[in-house]
Amino acid sequence: MKRYIFLDVETTGLSPHNGDRVIEIGCVEVLNGFLTGRVFHSYFNTNVKISSEAFQIHGINNLFLKNKPLFCEKIDDFLGFINNSIIIAHNAKFDVNFIHYEINQCGGDANFFYNNNFFLDSLEIARKMFPKQRNDLNSLCKRFHLINNKIRIKHNALLDAWLLSLVVIKMGFFEFK
Repeated sequence: MKRYIFLDVETTGLSPHNGDRVIEIGCVEVLNGFLTGRVFHSYFNTNVKISSEAFQIHGINNLFLKNKPLFCEKIDDFLGFINNSIIIAHNAKFDVNFIHYEINQCGGDANFFYNNNFFLDSLEIARKMFPKQRNDLNSLCKRFHLINNKIRIKHNALLDAWLLSLVVIKMGFFEFK
């Protein structure tokens, strides 16, 4: 049985090395090519100002996050949910770098994260399947007739992880026997 976790994060900005942090994680579980309904989703208070550019993308503000847990408070739940999985993210390097940084900030072991999971980048897969075409998540959703992009005005980690799982299924990534 193959377990896939589709993962997306929203952040305060573009670089954890410049002090930006994860403010939302969304994960969707797929077993043998079928959505199970199991998800991990959480918002995080970071006490870091959200950049105006990031706010334009996801619409999450610091006031909304004020009473949310710290990443460190949810790290065990998150790592337990994704453990021993194939993790698929769109532009995976971005998401994985941020998660690695957050694990380190909590004093956790990032090697556990890497050693117990396998990572795939759906953006790289899409670029190979559809060369010289737009392969951002909105474009892929439009290509596969999954969602009217007028409905998806802002990014949301859980919605984006769910949409990504549907895109990858539609791309024929899974073999059904």
